[in-house]
Amino acid sequence: MTRILAPLACLVATGYATAPVLERANGPSAQTCSQLSSAFGSAFHWPQNDNFTIWDAKQQEVHPACRVEPSSANDVAKILDTLVSHCERRGSLPKPGRFQFSRGGVTVDLNRLSGVEILQGDTRARVGGGATTVKVYEALESQNLSFVGGRVGSVGMGGFTLGGGTSPFSNKYGWSLDNVYEYEVVLSNGTITTASETHNPDLYFALRGGGNNFGIVTAFTVRTFSQGPVFTSTTTYSANQSNQVLDKVYDLYTDKSLSSDKEMGYDLYYSYSSESDRFTLSGTQRYGKPVPNPPVFAALDRIPTLSRNTNIGRMSEAVDGTDSMGTTRHLFATLSVAPSRSLLSEGLRIFQEEVEAIKHVPGLVPSFISYPLQRNAIKAMKQRGGNALGIDRDEPLFLILISTAWSERTNDADVNRMTVNTIERLNATANNLGVASRYKYINYASAAQASTVFSGYGDENLQRLRRIQKAVDPRGIFTSKGLWRGFVKLL
Repeated sequence: MTRILAPLACLVATGYATAPVLERANGPSAQTCSQLSSAFGSAFHWPQNDNFTIWDAKQQEVHPACRVEPSSANDVAKILDTLVSHCERRGSLPKPGRFQFSRGGVTVDLNRLSGVEILQGDTRARVGGGATTVKVYEALESQNLSFVGGRVGSVGMGGFTLGGGTSPFSNKYGWSLDNVYEYEVVLSNGTITTASETHNPDLYFALRGGGNNFGIVTAFTVRTFSQGPVFTSTTTYSANQSNQVLDKVYDLYTDKSLSSDKEMGYDLYYSYSSESDRFTLSGTQRYGKPVPNPPVFAALDRIPTLSRNTNIGRMSEAVDGTDSMGTTRHLFATLSVAPSRSLLSEGLRIFQEEVEAIKHVPGLVPSFISYPLQRNAIKAMKQRGGNALGIDRDEPLFLILISTAWSERTNDADVNRMTVNTIERLNATANNLGVASRYKYINYASAAQASTVFSGYGDENLQRLRRIQKAVDPRGIFTSKGLWRGFVKLL
């Protein structure tokens, strides 16, 4: 996930928010790639001479016809024009009743668009569409600033922000998409434009949750704020402490006297390790000030732990993990629920039962992860005309992510089955408890959930997004039958 990719071809298929997978499908001819090679020189790469590595091993197995690294929005527009012209000549763009597909694709790698420029008295920054979370944190921290960035340093700004962008700072400032003042976008016709609350407001609304359906975002102007070191603590618990931990975590998520502390964040994990053959309940406490053992976590801190690691340091240090690149397979799936203590217990039980059935899978590391969309973050979603997510409630929403890593392609079906079964059972439990939510966080959704993500935004927002998509992309370049088919599509 170290790069933001915009794979373009006459057929491109599913993938993740930050690095969509290129499918083998009749794509750009050698002549088109040669044309790009002549135009971009050392920024162009043939696959046989390319050491390009991305996060997920499944994605790593699929090779594009060629890869290009633009250095500006103008470069992106030039690449897009070349690909559109090629597909028009081949008759591969959407036409009523007729679609022709081609093999391969061009990966537009935005890695060189990763600059960070501080603007306007330290209250804003212009961030390149190819920047990673850790790069932005580091650049801003040099001036004692920060932004609403992610929990994992290698996650890219593009997919993270366009899909929502949950953050350790969200309880104070909202999600990332509600802290973007302006987008620089390359549209399907090669036009470079901007979208803000006052300029192209419909496009601005659509980019706040609408994913990659409207263009290629080459820069974000984001809110910045003064920020020093933060407190982080990771704790693990024995099985006989699980109910007590869940009680206190539920209180932390729902009790207004606790959740009103805007510096506070907490992520709950229940994970299985094939190395130890053990399920472990753990949590990550975060506090936006350099306060050792913040009082808001006092009730949790009284519970005996198996381990506890604490640190006070910069966010760039807290998120800069050791991701293995291109060697491990990954699958996400998600659901959201209204607050329910019973569902947390049932969720861990269901997850454990389903994982027990695939414990033979080599390198298996599945996790049940939950944290809240807090009241403060929901209020922030009404800023600057509101976003596209359709979340309007007075109480928190619990986000649940089933995240699994494993080693071998031969076990893909096992992991897919476990994930589908877990989500189906969790949904059934949520419905029985009366806490089900239609909303699915797009950046955590699996390919199997893609068709229901935007309907979860509500019909009014869904129809508005489709109207905007047709207005800015009348030829359907970024639709499911166009050039960029990866990720979750509106049309």
